[in-house]
Amino acid sequence: MKKLVLVFLVALFSYVANGQTATNFTCNDCTGVSHTLFDELDAGNVIVLCWVMPCGSCIGPTLTTYNVVQSFATTHPGRVKMYIADDYANTSCTSLTSWCNSNGFANTTKFSNASIKMSDYGTAGMPKIVVLGNTTHHVYYNSNNTVNATNLSNAI
Repeated sequence: MKKLVLVFLVALFSYVANGQTATNFTCNDCTGVSHTLFDELDAGNVIVLCWVMPCGSCIGPTLTTYNVVQSFATTHPGRVKMYIADDYANTSCTSLTSWCNSNGFANTTKFSNASIKMSDYGTAGMPKIVVLGNTTHHVYYNSNNTVNATNLSNAI
């Protein structure tokens, strides 16, 4: 019986550590367009979701993420999308959009909506970046405070 419990616990730990799935949301972006995450993923898109404060320390990693996402624009047009979400939805869309535009990541979909929770993906980060994809809604990348461009590109 002890062996069975041990095997079960190891399998459960392995699943939790490596098998995280996305959490669905339906909400409007900062332009008023409604998005349902699972519909986007089921349509074959990859969503790179980046939570920002917005703050100075978020600029560098977010810009790196943006550049990696944009590198797929030619090879996979319209299939890799970058969502930028305010960390706790307490920044207005006007301020978030202005911050994005002034820091070089205008070609993104912006959200300030409490339906998109970074806590669904573990601990908070500034920024926190996840890559979501497939009809299984798998989390392929999850990083706090920094981004590794190679690992991010491989996850996409």
